[in-house]
Amino acid sequence: MSMERKEHVEVVRDGGYERKQQVSELAPSTQTVIVSRVIQVLWLLTAIVIALLGLRFVLQLLAANEGNAFANFIFQITNVLVSPFASLFAPAAATNGSVIEWSTLVAGVAYLLLGWLLTTLVRILFGGTGSVRRVRTIERARN
Repeated sequence: MSMERKEHVEVVRDGGYERKQQVSELAPSTQTVIVSRVIQVLWLLTAIVIALLGLRFVLQLLAANEGNAFANFIFQITNVLVSPFASLFAPAAATNGSVIEWSTLVAGVAYLLLGWLLTTLVRILFGGTGSVRRVRTIERARN
């Protein structure tokens, strides 16, 4: 992983003292910045998926009308996400029409773990150690 090195010396003269600071910074490379952005995008996508599944769970729990355009839209989008887990558990239905769809909760946990796994894998394969800054200060009396 490459780092961009920046160095400069600051000299401060104050009365009878002179202070020199040599500042060396190792800034993250372009690759490190790109890896960071990819990880952020992966977490954003994971959060969107979890939010949609959470909304589906709440709509089912509150017995939302599936004929409503918004509820139908959420159910259509999340059907693709829940389908691998749909036959895992039978939904528990209450007398008022509300449903506790356990497969939606399992899907949420699975996608959260998948997001964590992907971001960790990207970090391991392409990530760096971050930036490092080193400051050396020399202070002495002026003659």
